Amino acid sequence: MYRNTITRTILLGDVKYKIINLTEPLKMDVEVFPGNPKPRKEIFRKYSKNSSRYNIYSIGDHIFHPHGDAPNHQNAEDRDLGFECWDLDFVFNKACMIDLSEDKEAIKINGNKYVTIITKKNLEPFRKYFPGKNAIIVRTGYDKVVQSNQKHIRKNIPYFDKSAVDFILEYTKLKVIGIDSLTIDGPGEKYAHQQFKEKLIVEALVNLSNIPRKNRLQFDLQTSPIAIVGATGGPVLAYAYIAIE
Repeated sequence: MYRNTITRTILLGDVKYKIINLTEPLKMDVEVFPGNPKPRKEIFRKYSKNSSRYNIYSIGDHIFHPHGDAPNHQNAEDRDLGFECWDLDFVFNKACMIDLSEDKEAIKINGNKYVTIITKKNLEPFRKYFPGKNAIIVRTGYDKVVQSNQKHIRKNIPYFDKSAVDFILEYTKLKVIGIDSLTIDGPGEKYAHQQFKEKLIVEALVNLSNIPRKNRLQFDLQTSPIAIVGATGGPVLAYAYIAIE
């Protein structure tokens, strides 16, 4: 039977890992960032005696859950740096997840509780976990909105404010910045995207609640971009690896 498994235990060499799939299959009815087009599918060739079925898809490069941003997404001076630029340095990294879903600043909107504006104040209590990490994920609680395929309202989509961006920039070894939101910038802003242009920004991560609480501050993260030359973004296959002692 074919199925989309969220968690699985595997053996890599002599080490047993629990793997959490942070990636969601693409649906044709996926709710997208306000103003963006939904994906479309066209049957190019139907099944017949002498041929197999073949489909053509029209898909925006920031629709996938999760998706990554290329340097050219919000930076005109980097227009030649598309989604093909991320190499293996950005694929496997030591990571921690900052879970703000139960933060005192989290508010309930349409039945979902999450932090809408991520500030330095939210991140500061986790400062001691940043050294030695090459990737961080900030979970606001918006992953529940993404997973339930609810309509997105621009003013309610979480983002980093300037203080949070500047705080993260203090940790120069960070290569990957992940979040469960569809974007890292507020309405009309580009500061976060521009400051993080040399890092792989991974947005719309899902299944983050499946990472065990005791492991959220220390695990291995896989973020594998599907390289598309010239694209401003594209799909990312993301998995959390937790070593089982």
